[in-house]
Amino acid sequence: MSIPAILKILVPIVLGAAIGYFTNDLAIRMLFRPRKAVFIGKWQLPFTPGIIPKNQSRIAGAVANAVSGQLFTSDDLVNQLKGSAVKGEIAGKLADAVFSPDLSIRSLTALAAPASEEEEAEEAEDAGGADPSLPDPSVVTDALVDTETDPCGAASLEDWEEQEPKSAAERAGRFVADRVAEKLAETDLRDAIDDLVWEGVQEYRKNPVIALFLNESAVNSICEKVESALRSYVSGDGRRVIASLVTEEADRLADLPLSELADKAGLDRDRVAGALGRTFDRFIEQFGASFSEKTDIGGIVRRKIEEMDAAQLEELVMSVMKRELQAVINLGALLGAVIGAVNILF
Repeated sequence: MSIPAILKILVPIVLGAAIGYFTNDLAIRMLFRPRKAVFIGKWQLPFTPGIIPKNQSRIAGAVANAVSGQLFTSDDLVNQLKGSAVKGEIAGKLADAVFSPDLSIRSLTALAAPASEEEEAEEAEDAGGADPSLPDPSVVTDALVDTETDPCGAASLEDWEEQEPKSAAERAGRFVADRVAEKLAETDLRDAIDDLVWEGVQEYRKNPVIALFLNESAVNSICEKVESALRSYVSGDGRRVIASLVTEEADRLADLPLSELADKAGLDRDRVAGALGRTFDRFIEQFGASFSEKTDIGGIVRRKIEEMDAAQLEELVMSVMKRELQAVINLGALLGAVIGAVNILF
């Protein structure tokens, strides 16, 4: 076969392959370029900007709807959070934090408190944690003997009640003192007081002379006065004493590492991690639906795509479909070659 005959066969095939290759390559490039509209005077050139930059907002909406509606819904996100791996990781990290020797209730409070409260806490700590508005626990014995004793030594009960607690420990003390006063007001103390008083006077009543004065009527009168004095004290100055004791103990516990508190409660790291995991499950079950509704996955995807410039969007698409788009270009070359071969026959 002569060279002209061979060229007559090869040229249409090669030319068709080249046309198919470069046509598809140009078409794919025109998806992304030009990245901005091109004007000649006031006239905008057709097909500028490229198809994808021109319709970026619409494409962003379509991709967002596909992702949030089919690929990764809000329910999928909640189910993923409930997965054992995620739950175990979160519970484990929190348990490690609880058993950190540097973590205490006071340090947690300091992290959550505004700067001004942190400064106040440091000043109070430097001052030894004392607060003049709170009663001194050492006055409890005297106060029980004399209900008119002022446990604070300075401020009246009315002043103390009007003062706002300055720390979480003080608020805890006030709360416990109020609850104790309320419960005692609702509790029948007479039988317990009668038993204690009668047990205390039995030895003295063995003396006939004393028994004349400590008769049943006198002892009952003493019981009534003790009950009345006790209720009056607990509902009044006793609240300050209880608040002081609770505040002092709360301050002491607040400085202990959480690991030590957990150890005192008989809890080890595994039990704490398990409890945190179960709490996490209950939280997801209770608030998962609301969390799912408020997690706008589609909106996030839309905003991300809309905020990309044309170069970033092209890079994103090419990173996902570069091989597939190259296959389309190569297929164009193959089809062009086939068409060129067919043309030889006609």
